[in-house]
Amino acid sequence: MSQLKIIDKLTEDILHDEYFKILFDKCSLINAEQAINKEIKSILSNKELKDSLRFADILSNSLDSAARNRSYQIVTFLNYNYCDNEIYRTMSKAIYSKLGNFPAVRYLENLNSNRSLIPFDRMIEVEAKKIIQHVPDSENQVFTDSQYLLFKNLSSSLRYSFSGPTSMGKSFIIKAFIRKVIKNIPPENLVVLVPTRALINQFTIDLKGELQSILERYNYKIATNSNISDLLTEEVHNYILILTPERLISYLSQKNNPPIGFLFVDEAHKLAQEKDSRSITTYSAIERTLSKYGKNVKLYFSSPNVSNPEVFLNLFDSQTSDNYFQTDESPVSQNLYFIDIVNETVELIEKNDFKKIETENFNEKFSTISRVIDYLGENSNNLIYNNSKPKTINGAVDFVKNRDHKKIEITTAIANASKQIRDYIHKDYFLADLIENRVAYHHGKLPQLLRNLVEDLYKSEEIRNVFCTSTLLEGVNMPTKNLFILNNKNGLGKLEEIDFWNLTGRAGRLNKELFGNIYCIKHEDCTWENKSTILLKKPITLKPTILTKIDKNLQKIEKILLNKNISGTETEKEILDYIANIICIDTLEIRSSYKSPVIEKLIEKNKQKIIDIAKSITKDITIPREILNANQSIKISKQQKIFNVLKGRHLKKQDIRLPNADISYAVCLQILESMYDLYEWDKAEKKLSNKNSMKYYAVIMNQWMNGITLNQIIVQSLNWHDEKSLQIQVDYNEFAVFEKNNLNHVNIVIEKIIDDIEYVLRFLFEKYFNHYYQIVINLLGEENSGENWATLLEYGTQNRIVIALQNMGLSRHTAMTIYNKCRYALTIQDSKLVSINKSEILKNYKESSIEYHEITTML
Repeated sequence: MSQLKIIDKLTEDILHDEYFKILFDKCSLINAEQAINKEIKSILSNKELKDSLRFADILSNSLDSAARNRSYQIVTFLNYNYCDNEIYRTMSKAIYSKLGNFPAVRYLENLNSNRSLIPFDRMIEVEAKKIIQHVPDSENQVFTDSQYLLFKNLSSSLRYSFSGPTSMGKSFIIKAFIRKVIKNIPPENLVVLVPTRALINQFTIDLKGELQSILERYNYKIATNSNISDLLTEEVHNYILILTPERLISYLSQKNNPPIGFLFVDEAHKLAQEKDSRSITTYSAIERTLSKYGKNVKLYFSSPNVSNPEVFLNLFDSQTSDNYFQTDESPVSQNLYFIDIVNETVELIEKNDFKKIETENFNEKFSTISRVIDYLGENSNNLIYNNSKPKTINGAVDFVKNRDHKKIEITTAIANASKQIRDYIHKDYFLADLIENRVAYHHGKLPQLLRNLVEDLYKSEEIRNVFCTSTLLEGVNMPTKNLFILNNKNGLGKLEEIDFWNLTGRAGRLNKELFGNIYCIKHEDCTWENKSTILLKKPITLKPTILTKIDKNLQKIEKILLNKNISGTETEKEILDYIANIICIDTLEIRSSYKSPVIEKLIEKNKQKIIDIAKSITKDITIPREILNANQSIKISKQQKIFNVLKGRHLKKQDIRLPNADISYAVCLQILESMYDLYEWDKAEKKLSNKNSMKYYAVIMNQWMNGITLNQIIVQSLNWHDEKSLQIQVDYNEFAVFEKNNLNHVNIVIEKIIDDIEYVLRFLFEKYFNHYYQIVINLLGEENSGENWATLLEYGTQNRIVIALQNMGLSRHTAMTIYNKCRYALTIQDSKLVSINKSEILKNYKESSIEYHEITTML
């Protein structure tokens, strides 16, 4: 019998052995007692310690991820209590080394002062792994076993899909692969597709921080927007484009943009979010890329906790025989607890079972959410999840009010951050006060500069408690020691299993800890009615939203195409409208060699009737195909109608261009009211259904596009609310007259302004103005098309140099201050930014400023 088969047999025997199960439970209990009670009452005999570690050592030789995880857990469970035990010191180092978990070995050496020597044969194996699994072009970085296997598979595949725990470091592997790819001859342009603008910023900072020298050596530049013509133009470059789906679609619509050779889809599980229409946008962006560049595109998908990662390749008709990878092995472990404040119980969830942990003085430790966090999260980094932005902000405020107050040292970094927030947003913004208490909040609409600031303060442990929304589910990189989950919902809907396990993966900081803790809290406002369903882990299989909706809603899709009403939620109707529109647009491609996945799915379902209806809808379509493909979320009949209207106006010698100078409130209002009628926002967009709201949006839009600072916009809006005694929404169905001395009222208005800029101006309006401009270009030619207001909305300025600086990854705020303070350090030719003098720019900023930090990391 081969050695591998012997290990497989031993592994199977151990995992089913009753004595092993008893020992594992004892080890687990020791760890739980330390976490929950801060003291350990359960101990192992010397024999039990040796046997536990021997079992762990045997399991570490297995290739089975479940066995390897058990091995890692045993050693980790025992670390706190036995780190000074000589047997443990030797065995733990040997086991972590065998698992190829070099961050864990470094932890033992650095934090436990573990200098034990491992057996000679194991040492030889470890040194060989360090050579073989060395991360290319890095200093002293070594892949874990599972990371190396994945990297090797990626490197030999043209199309690949992989899935693993959040803590596995999938982005780290993508970045390592990028290091390899940019050396290719001939060089090719790469796209990293991310779900949110926040992740664009994060990925850009990471790439520039880790790969700057090699990017310069191989003549690569990082771009974060679809219009790369505004980037530095001193010489020809290759590009790494970090884009959202919307920006990728915009990139594809521009004829002169360079071709794409590689497409990495990060957070690919977003393709299967059934209650989010952006899952269709993500599908459309990928599908349009493949349609435009065909088999020349190398395609890769990365997703967390998915048992069938090949499903994403299947969606786009790729061969999947060996082109996917899935593992449950994690380089850190997570301990999952359920704390029931209502019934005064604490449970450990282990091996899909609830085990009660005896706790003394429950009320003293766990009577309120604030006490739970303070007690369990003492002197640690803690993320506290809630399901909505108001609950997250209010939770942070209440936590500071209700916690046991201790004197908090305000460091220089904290004082600077608080002042910067007051200057940038408003003197009464809650976040500034919270940070002085080493607490913060983090949500998707928080301006980029503040997100960066909160994340940096958290990573440097200047702040220890961050209340956050589902931004963590979007892939924001904020690993933590402890994660407190205060709600089992995401927004108003339930927290799906994949989202829950993606969220829990934030617990445990690789290189800093061996494990992380997840505490699910049951309290009066969250009963966890789906406790067993969500907390007991099982394989998660996904099916892309576009296929799921077609499978289940063929009759509804047919009704939509026939202009009939359908039942369902507004979100479901929006998604089905979107899919029906894609079907119509894709029927225009049927005569070409291109194969639409959606049309192929309908043929497979024997639904030729739907295809025929779509063909009849598109038979008189004259609007150019590239405009339709770039705007698949806008109904095809509406696109045609607007095309006809603008064409008719042009033939009548009317000016259809948008103004490119002297933009004022009156001009903005006139344009918005015209767009409202043209695009029928009363029917198409719930957020824009009230035409009177155009007056409000015209005010903010005028200020934003004319480069007014966010602080000025907020101050003016607050004054306007006060002067006019305007009503504000203080709760779901509760309104009140604005009071300028009510800090809660002030912050509600501030958050609404930020939300309206980020969502209404920079997403909804931008989408429609982009469509309008594309039609104008088609009718007038690019030279005569005037201004694209979508660009002004995205960047919040009409200044092309400020736009170019933002395209380099800088925020609007920093880009504008550079232009105003450091114009002498910018080389400008023919109204284009040609080069910058970074060292001269930095002389104008204090090292402690948020601008200095951003310029250092981005330029």
